[in-house]
Amino acid sequence: MKKSLVLTAIAATLAAPAFAQSSVTIYGRLNLSVESTKVDGAGKRDWQEVDNSSRIGFAGEEDLGGGNKAIFKIEHGFDASTGTAGSRFWGRESTVGLATRYGTVKLGNLDNNEAYHATADYVSWINHDTGTTSDFLYGGGLNSNLNYWNSLQNAVSYNTPDIYGFVGWVQTAEAYGGEKSKPLAVAGYYDRGPLHLGFGFDKHGDAKSTAIRANYDLGAFAVGGYFNVVRDATLSDGTVSVTGVKYNTWRLVGSYTLGANEFHLNYGGTNDVKADAGLSAKKAWQVTGGYNYNLSKRTKVYAFATKMKDEDGVFSPKGGTFNTFGAGIRHNF
Repeated sequence: MKKSLVLTAIAATLAAPAFAQSSVTIYGRLNLSVESTKVDGAGKRDWQEVDNSSRIGFAGEEDLGGGNKAIFKIEHGFDASTGTAGSRFWGRESTVGLATRYGTVKLGNLDNNEAYHATADYVSWINHDTGTTSDFLYGGGLNSNLNYWNSLQNAVSYNTPDIYGFVGWVQTAEAYGGEKSKPLAVAGYYDRGPLHLGFGFDKHGDAKSTAIRANYDLGAFAVGGYFNVVRDATLSDGTVSVTGVKYNTWRLVGSYTLGANEFHLNYGGTNDVKADAGLSAKKAWQVTGGYNYNLSKRTKVYAFATKMKDEDGVFSPKGGTFNTFGAGIRHNF
C-alpha cells in the first residue's frame, strides 16, 4: 500500500512539468436585459427580454520553448434568454495558431475582423457594442441590413509584436458572398499612457470601409470617438439590392467613473447616404445614455436609454426611428 502511494506520488511529480507547459481556460459571458421599445408608427411600446451577445469559449496555449507558443480559441454564441444556439456553433471564433517573438499567426474563422475591434469596438463602453445599445451606424458589419464584411471564414491572421506601443494586424480569407476577390482587413493600435489610437481598413469586393479612432483617459473621465468612411457598399432588404452605397459616419463617447459607478454617453451620426442610379437616403443619428454599477469585477447591473432617428430605415434594426429604455445584468466568467 505504501509502495503504491510512493510510486503514484513520484509519477505525479514527474508528470507535473509536462502539464505545466500547456493550459486551457474556459470563459464566457451571460448578458440579459429587459427592454421597452417604441418604433415610430408602430403603435404601443413593446416589452421584451433581450440577449446581449452571451457566449462561452475555450482558449489554450502550449509552451513550445524559446518564447514560442501554440495557441487555439473556440467560441460559441448563444441566446441566454432561450438557451438556443447561434447560427454556427463555433461561429464567434475557431482558430489555431503560433505565437512567436516575431508576431502571431492564426488560421480559422473570425466572427469580427480586427479593423472593427481597433475602431468602433474599442470605444463602445456602455455594453460592449451589444444588443439595442449597439452602434448601428458604423460601416464595419454590425448592421444586418447592409452587406458588409466583418466576418472572415477560412481566414489567415497575422499581428506584429508590441513595438513601442504599436501593434499591427493583417487579415484575409477565402472569397465568399459571391465576391471573386478575397476580403482584406488591416488594423493598427497605438497605446501610450493615457492616449489610445486605432486604425481600421476593410475591403470586400468593391466595398471599402476606412476608420480612425482616438480616446484619452483623464483620471475618472474618459473621452473618445471615431470617424468612418464607407464606399461602394451594397444595401439589401433580402429582395432588392442597391449598389454603390456611400456615406460617412462618426461617433463621440464619454464616461465618468466614481467607485463602482459608471456613467456613459454616446452620440453618433451620418451624412446623407448616396448610392448608384441617383438613389439617396436621409442622414441618421443615434444617442445613448447608460449607467453601470459594478457589483464585482465580473458582475454588473445596468440601465440605459437609446434613441435612433433613421427615417429611411437604412441602418435601424427596427426598420426605422425608435427609442428604447431598459435594465439588465451581465456576468463574466
